[in-house]
Amino acid sequence: MPAPAASPLTGHPDSQRTVKLAQTGGETLFAPRALHAGAMGTALAIEDPMGEMLRRVPHLDAVAPPERAHEECGAHDGANDDEILQEGPVFWGRSAAMGELRRRLTVLARSPLPVLLEGETGTGKSFLAEHVLHAHSGAKGPLVVTDLSTIPDSLMPAHLFGARRGSYTGSVDDHPGVFEQAHAGTLFLDEIANLDVDTQRRLLLVLERGTVTRLGDSKARPAAPRIVAATNLDIARLVREGRFRHDLYARLNPATRVRVPSLRERKEDLPDLIRFAFADALRSGTLLPLVRAWLARSPAADDLDPPTVAHRHGPFAVLLPEGALQRLSIHHWPGNHRELKLFAANALVFSLMQPPVRGGRAAAALTVSEGLVDQLLDVASVPPASTPSATPSGERRIEVDLKPGRTFAEISADVERQYLTALFHAHGGDLGRMAVELFGPGANRRKVHLRMNQLGLRLRKLRGALSSSAS
Repeated sequence: MPAPAASPLTGHPDSQRTVKLAQTGGETLFAPRALHAGAMGTALAIEDPMGEMLRRVPHLDAVAPPERAHEECGAHDGANDDEILQEGPVFWGRSAAMGELRRRLTVLARSPLPVLLEGETGTGKSFLAEHVLHAHSGAKGPLVVTDLSTIPDSLMPAHLFGARRGSYTGSVDDHPGVFEQAHAGTLFLDEIANLDVDTQRRLLLVLERGTVTRLGDSKARPAAPRIVAATNLDIARLVREGRFRHDLYARLNPATRVRVPSLRERKEDLPDLIRFAFADALRSGTLLPLVRAWLARSPAADDLDPPTVAHRHGPFAVLLPEGALQRLSIHHWPGNHRELKLFAANALVFSLMQPPVRGGRAAAALTVSEGLVDQLLDVASVPPASTPSATPSGERRIEVDLKPGRTFAEISADVERQYLTALFHAHGGDLGRMAVELFGPGANRRKVHLRMNQLGLRLRKLRGALSSSAS
């Protein structure tokens, strides 16, 4: 049976499994935490003795560098740093925003108060509702999750409050609504801002009375779940605009409103979250046929150590160059964890198309190249409808320093170098958006990349500087 999929917010429930870790330098480390970002890159090493990756790929989490591994593997008898950063299936990380979120949710989870989660799409609001708010609530009833954005307005009352047979066209049986189903438990209402005004009124009555009456029925039934609502909109603004009822907003208790940070606000955690996304993609099992085919083409392992030779395919390593990791760290991630998860799957699929190359002690090393990372991020990024600018006319103003030169060409090249560097920083290292601003819609990023190379501007150095300034 496939292992349960992990959220990008998470590490794993089985954190003590020992797995092999291979670095780009050829060293091998066995540790209960199976991941390391080295000076030359990041490597995940997974044993595949029987060619069954689905069964053998372990859950992965962060591990200390080899020079500190002995300190962390015996220096603490109590909780170590990883245990502080991760609690159960939730990886809280090091960022201040997640630290504040953890403190608030820890208290709110044990209270009967409704909670309103706000945040961009893909930030993990439903995951937190399930694994923190409901899991730690002590509620005896179930968790019921419903996405209100997927329910037509005409069917919303029946979905929420239930319906009696024949109460509307297509109603062939009596059925309870989600409020009844979640009685004495937790009801997670995702995208609550999508409710129309009439349904908002009905919802308010149910919350006030703790009972619900099904459509076409006259009997009041108990329905008193703990409410956790979520939205990617600013409900307070919707209230001011008259699009959301003020009394319902007050009932949802804005005092318990919690904002879930985006990936852009979790710079300290991005390297770990990126590795978790790759591990999750490998563990899902959907890539198993591609991995098996790729391993079957891998070089022979005759010169490997005896314990490794005994395996059919030997260790399987996924390598992420440091430059690629820097590029991922400065990406804006508008889709947050959903975008990161899709990127990891795409990167592995396209990398598996390349022929295997032996990497260090690994019989087969799958490298996710910097070029592939650039390509996937540029394809996924959607240029803004209008380029942000500092002037009403839409022109971007950038200050440059004029320096003496031997020729006009030398002076012009220096000015162009400063301009492209400033533009690189303005767009967060996204060459695709730079191309659109410079040449218009449909422009190719390669044109910008070629010119930067001609001017001696190296992407690795620029991204390193951008990453440092962002942190």
